[in-house]
Amino acid sequence: MINNIKDVKGNDFKITRSSEEIRDLSFKNHICIGCGLCESTCPVGAIDLNAIATNARRRINTYFSGHEKIAQNIIADIDAEKLNINEDKCVLCGMCSGVCPVGALQLTIDGVPISEIEAYPHYTSYSAIDDDECIYCEKCEIACPRDAITIERELPVRRDLVSGEISVDDEKCIYCGICEEMCPAEAITVDPVTGEESIVIDKDKCVYCLICKKVCPEKAIKAVCRSCSYGEYDIDPAKAVTKGNSIIDETVCVYCGWCQGVCPTGAATHSKPFEGDINIDQELCQTCGACVDICPCDALAFPVSKEPGDRLEHMSVKKEYCISCGACANGCPNGAITVTRTGVNCTPTKSETWIDAINALKN
Repeated sequence: MINNIKDVKGNDFKITRSSEEIRDLSFKNHICIGCGLCESTCPVGAIDLNAIATNARRRINTYFSGHEKIAQNIIADIDAEKLNINEDKCVLCGMCSGVCPVGALQLTIDGVPISEIEAYPHYTSYSAIDDDECIYCEKCEIACPRDAITIERELPVRRDLVSGEISVDDEKCIYCGICEEMCPAEAITVDPVTGEESIVIDKDKCVYCLICKKVCPEKAIKAVCRSCSYGEYDIDPAKAVTKGNSIIDETVCVYCGWCQGVCPTGAATHSKPFEGDINIDQELCQTCGACVDICPCDALAFPVSKEPGDRLEHMSVKKEYCISCGACANGCPNGAITVTRTGVNCTPTKSETWIDAINALKN
């Protein structure tokens, strides 16, 4: 006997079928990025992507940024789900769960996610931060478009230090300004103007965290923390005074690579679920911004005028941060965006059905 039960809570839902094994299909509305891969691969046509709802929610979150409670109240009033699943058609095969690149749809068999069952393929995408190399500068946390990263940083307290010294080798310094940008104590000022280069360190503000020393590409900064207890020594970078912890919320991470792109020490690494390309037809693009609203990777942006009177070009795309999910192409009202997936990074499978489904993701 097969019994389908659909529980709806907010815009999330769960479908359960009980027979010899118990299969649960759950959907997390807030994680869904609107890519539509589940809709395109469902073998029984049980899924409909509501791109309008996906786009509307993204716009509301953007417009009310900083006022999450207001945004949540408005979103709660939208009588539309990102996905509509016909539970009468759904056979709980798990195809939608297997191809979902962010884990918004999850099928479990007897309580075990199919991503943990060897017979079912799953993406090998990941994001990671090596705490041995991380200097806890928080650049990745700021850059992450999904707020998936939390950096817990503990800087040294000046009153706990007896004294310290910091200096710059003027022969090595190229006045790039990275130290000024990264200094958490705002103790460094760099003037990079050619012919007037200068770098000033306010030693009353410096907390000798050594972040500047670690990020300097020319090794031009020498920082020394002195302690009465241990005598005078130059702190080894491996024994950084700065303490911290980096945390990645894998339930919302989309593996776009912003963390790796902005990391000054190479501590952040990632692997995308797909290999591919994205192109914008500039003749069709009307610069409406729908792609910007829906992109989960902040890979698309409005054009910026560099000089007064410049002619604005159409939307720009940072291909290095695109995961080729196709959400932008779904949301574009003018069909101006083409996303091509040339590879799928997943574990192997012997199932012809799954091999066909994975190959169908390529185009």
